Amino acid sequence: MNELDTRAERFLESIRAEGEAACAAIHEETEREISSQLDATRKAENARVERTLHFETERARTRANRDLSAARMAARATLADQRQKIADETFAEARSQLAAFAAGDKYAAWLQNEAAALAEALGENANIAARPADLPLLQNVKLPVGTTLTADESIELGGLKGANAAKGLVADDTLAARLNAQHEWFLQNAGLEINI
Repeated sequence: MNELDTRAERFLESIRAEGEAACAAIHEETEREISSQLDATRKAENARVERTLHFETERARTRANRDLSAARMAARATLADQRQKIADETFAEARSQLAAFAAGDKYAAWLQNEAAALAEALGENANIAARPADLPLLQNVKLPVGTTLTADESIELGGLKGANAAKGLVADDTLAARLNAQHEWFLQNAGLEINI
């Protein structure tokens, strides 16, 4: 019986060893499968996180660019308003100085010189218009043959308007027209650029 017990014990030990080896192999295969699935899940999640991160980064960049653009536009609008206010104040001051010039002593001589130059440029049979108050200042100006002097209520500050229908010439040499012609030059040369 001893031998039978020994054989039975060896047989059981062999079965136990095979069972333990099979369990170890199953355990090892399970661990490998779990590790493989974890790696695949990690890769998939990392890719998803990377896509989400890229998407959110681009969305944040787009939003920041849009906000920056809106802020720049608002700043430009504010600067444009300030520039226009400065220009308006400057031209209002220039207009009042032109009004003072037209009311001053040097205006008559200037107006007479301008009338002579305008009449020469327009030629014979032209019409020169001035403010009604300025017509007496032009009575002694030598004008080409057929040139007429007329009153024009639309001339506000002073100066002259002229026309020669036969030659198709028209001129606006009023102080207001001269002042208005300076707007573009002023905005370009006054150092009030808007660079944002």
